Amino acid sequence: MGPDKRDLKQAMFAGFVATAILAIFMYIAPLAGLPRIDLAAALGRPISGHPAVPLSGSWWLGMAIFFLFGSVLSPYVFALSYAGLLGSSWVRGIEWGIVVWIFGGVAVMTAMGLGFDEAHFAHPFASFFSSLAGHVVYGAILGGLAGRVLMHLQQEKQRGPARA
Repeated sequence: MGPDKRDLKQAMFAGFVATAILAIFMYIAPLAGLPRIDLAAALGRPISGHPAVPLSGSWWLGMAIFFLFGSVLSPYVFALSYAGLLGSSWVRGIEWGIVVWIFGGVAVMTAMGLGFDEAHFAHPFASFFSSLAGHVVYGAILGGLAGRVLMHLQQEKQRGPARA
């Protein structure tokens, strides 16, 4: 048996919280001397075809896409994948955050022409590592908050399929 409705609701709630925290970190990062990463602008511009300055329609479109992926799509796939990940709930979340970072933060963004290079970031290595750190935090929060209700998936996997 896979995740039920309660599992998915908890995972999506956890994803929303983790995505909100990640978004806050993105915008306060420059205060800590880290590079500014505006994913809302990065996602909004290629889709709308217009510059995505903060609070513009294109920027809000990018933010909506960011929250859709972080709050719905990623937690849904995390819940489906939970039993196949290793470790405690928050460690599984970190594993998932790294998977999301590789897929979304590296592969998709690079395919969109927004990779970690000098053309897009003043500090490509700092952007690379701060993006990874952000996804690790996202995953730890997702796993920590959703893991309590998803633990039964691991227990079911260990017991094997139910017999009728």
